[in-house]
Amino acid sequence: MNQGQHLLVIILVIINFFMLSTSRLRALIRGAGLQGLLLGIFPFVAHAGYFSGHTLILSALSIFIKGVAIPLLLFRALRGVSVEREAHPLVGYTLSIAVCIIITALSFYIGGIIPASAAFPSQAMLALSICMALCGFFLIITRKQAISQVIGYLVLENGIYVFGVSLAVAQSLLVEMGVLLDMLVGAFIMGIVIYRINREFDTISTLSLEALKQ
Repeated sequence: MNQGQHLLVIILVIINFFMLSTSRLRALIRGAGLQGLLLGIFPFVAHAGYFSGHTLILSALSIFIKGVAIPLLLFRALRGVSVEREAHPLVGYTLSIAVCIIITALSFYIGGIIPASAAFPSQAMLALSICMALCGFFLIITRKQAISQVIGYLVLENGIYVFGVSLAVAQSLLVEMGVLLDMLVGAFIMGIVIYRINREFDTISTLSLEALKQ
């Protein structure tokens, strides 16, 4: 790995810690947006010295969808509700940071023991993809607010994206475009769901959906 790759990995890991430690929903969206923007330059960093139309298109789509379109959709959804913070998560923020430390250490341990190959030359990229996927999954299962869970889904997908981009030279552009467009449509639908939950229950806590069982 070159210095640019090391720096990008460190920044993305720090953003994971930030998102697991903040209660402010707007800050959470901004963190996801920053992560999306950084992932937009990820193809160039992951394949230093290799530039093609494929790389340019993938980078532009990622920046637009992950770094701009999806955060704007989530900010729009947030404007329609009265909730600003995730006040009482299922796992507290101090414990969340501790879990993030464990996830990060475990991910880089796993990435370190898996031998590098021609198909996946960077062990650090593999470790980062595992780390981001697990942090996203942790957000999904430990946060009550629908927007927090949407962000968890995005972080989980970002981990999958890191894994895929590391193989992008051998992958079809259509596959990656399909994944990015699925993300955009998914975030749009989730924004509508958030609005409907707030309209029905005057809250965006997914625990309110338990009322539908009664």
